[in-house]
Amino acid sequence: MMEADTGLKERRAHKRFKAKNCTIAVRSKLGAIIDISMGGLSFSYIDTGEWPKDVPSLAIIFGADDLCLDEFPLRVISDCSLSKGMSMMHRCGVQFGELSRKQLSQLEHFIWVNSMLEHELRYSE
Repeated sequence: MMEADTGLKERRAHKRFKAKNCTIAVRSKLGAIIDISMGGLSFSYIDTGEWPKDVPSLAIIFGADDLCLDEFPLRVISDCSLSKGMSMMHRCGVQFGELSRKQLSQLEHFIWVNSMLEHELRYSE
């Protein structure tokens, strides 16, 4: 299957994987993680008011088997409504800040356990 050439260049440095039943908590907002990579993630949430895009935050990321990534630094890259009009559903894209070796290792394990990566690798052979 060929993809249409949109003329847009992919800017992401890391491959994104679809997430399975993961949640993110950022500044009293809860969201469902859509996809995740070693560089960031995107999530959907119900908008109850604006949040500043330029202020770095710390996030808690929850996955399967009580797996939790705590105090992950991030900054908002995009935040937009999922539909036109008065929709309260938003999609937010965030980039991880500087991560320690331990955090990078935890993130890699989190992606393996909580994404479709394991499924993709198992059935691609």
